[in-house]
Amino acid sequence: MSTMNLYFKDKILNCLGDSTTWGDNGIESGGNNISWTTHLQDILPFKTVRNYGVRASRVAITPDRTDSFIERYDEMEKDADIVTVFGGINDFQHNVPLGTIEDQDPHSFYGALNTLIKGVVSMYPTQPIIFMTPTKNNFKHPTKRYPTTLQANKLGLFQRDYVQAMVRSCDLYSVPVIDLYTESGISPFLPEYVPKYMPDGMHYSDAGYERLSHRIAGELLRLAY
Repeated sequence: MSTMNLYFKDKILNCLGDSTTWGDNGIESGGNNISWTTHLQDILPFKTVRNYGVRASRVAITPDRTDSFIERYDEMEKDADIVTVFGGINDFQHNVPLGTIEDQDPHSFYGALNTLIKGVVSMYPTQPIIFMTPTKNNFKHPTKRYPTTLQANKLGLFQRDYVQAMVRSCDLYSVPVIDLYTESGISPFLPEYVPKYMPDGMHYSDAGYERLSHRIAGELLRLAY
């Protein structure tokens, strides 16, 4: 058995996220069984990978829901060896205020990030904690209009603004970031990748999640191994 396999074989990974962690494929036939978290175990032999993905969950607290990352992170099991946090697309598409880097109000994106980072570090003070930026989207919802990566939301903000906020907050606390927005390896703006990998322009197919899992695995080897 390789040194890598020996390292991961007794490790537990907690994955906090939204629909892209849950395993949504945009055509109502997804689930945890096709998520990148499941495919990851075919690459890195974790003892356990826990999927804490909830569809449409925001990082920040919003008045219309009670399942934000802020409201859920402390429900994760405490025995994890590595923790990933993957989200932010719903904050952008549902017009969560950005706030400022000094903000501590969990109703703004910056404030939620600052609160979340401090909270997760408090729960896992010696374990690697890794954030992942939300991947680009060219979402085609059948009945509603959501802003794509190339469009501003109702606050005049672009997805990149939320990505940069995550990178800045993590930089402040020296938390590693896997920048999937920039380097996921799958673009919804290339016809070769749609519908094979991203059927609705935002969520991934089984094949898409498998490809994404290899990208994440490579970064976990660099950041957590």
